[in-house]
Amino acid sequence: MFRSNNVVARIFQRQICTPAPGTSNFMERVYRRAHRNSFNPREEDMPRNEGHIDLEIIQECVYCARRFYENLVPSCTIYDVECPDNSFRKFTDDGQYLISFSRNNQDLIVYRPRWLSFSCKEEDCDSCYLPSKAKKFESFFTQLYCVSLASSNEFICKDFFLYMESSQFGLFATSTAQVHDAPATGGAVQGIPSIEKITFHLLRLEDGFRLDERVFHNDFVNLTHSMGVFLYDDLLAIVSLRYQTIHVLQIRDSGNLVDVRSIGTFCREDDELFLNSNSQHVVGPHQLPLDHVENGLDHNQTRMHDFFLSGIKQRLLSFIFRRISNEETDKTLRMQCLKKKFYFHFQDYVDLIVWKVIYALLWTGTILGPASFVNQVW
Repeated sequence: MFRSNNVVARIFQRQICTPAPGTSNFMERVYRRAHRNSFNPREEDMPRNEGHIDLEIIQECVYCARRFYENLVPSCTIYDVECPDNSFRKFTDDGQYLISFSRNNQDLIVYRPRWLSFSCKEEDCDSCYLPSKAKKFESFFTQLYCVSLASSNEFICKDFFLYMESSQFGLFATSTAQVHDAPATGGAVQGIPSIEKITFHLLRLEDGFRLDERVFHNDFVNLTHSMGVFLYDDLLAIVSLRYQTIHVLQIRDSGNLVDVRSIGTFCREDDELFLNSNSQHVVGPHQLPLDHVENGLDHNQTRMHDFFLSGIKQRLLSFIFRRISNEETDKTLRMQCLKKKFYFHFQDYVDLIVWKVIYALLWTGTILGPASFVNQVW
């Protein structure tokens, strides 16, 4: 029903995709022009560059697309439109949904555009008379649903929203207030605030059904403009600034959030086993706080931070060391170069923290590539 009511989609289907009466399909004409030998075996009709589309076909394609966009252009602006008292976030990438939140940051309100509602045939559309309903929000958008996401002590993060166009899933976040003077316990980084509860909600935008959610307790994820969360295809990376861990999850087609890997203190599956087996004479039995366990870090590592750097920090130091070491072939010059560029700045490298995910995730099946995150000095 929505596709048939979309005037723009119907015009595009009629003018571009559908051939005119009595003519062949446009793509069929392209195929015939490029491969005349399979339709007309006469030698004089064979193209000079067999298998390539000639300039005439390319010009025809450009003309069709240009003809469509020249006939449908916004030419009139309506001011002082009566809008609902909501906080509008953005359109989805495909333009199907308009995301907004209630003023109390508790509810999610999703609208769908009605597309072309009014038209004008004159050149000066600003002087055209429009009916009074043209200044109403309901004339251009239809409310699909209103879903309550946040509890009494939680609020929706207005700056955070990720959209999966392939499955039309939307990822939203709610959180409690920040605690800026929280103590650094359980391996947390000193100076980073703490949030008692952060919840990621996965919704199906078609009807607002909540598919799955993931909760982080006493942690901190930078949700402003999605700086701490990155979506690549069906892989979701969440950066815990407080515990310096990258949580990698997969969004299944069924709408489930599945844990794939947590990269931070340990990078490989057997890192924890190896370190625990070699540190039993140093570190006794202990138990992590409950919040650290719920965040996917159920490891015997509370006091281990006093003796070891995290796995992700070890990988960074190894990468820097090898890169500097490979700059010189002579052993004497190599040692001087390492003293000057590595050992002299060693503490600066140790103080680096994972800050945000800015590049595409390079999933190799074992570990994220070094370009998947950036380290900055806190």
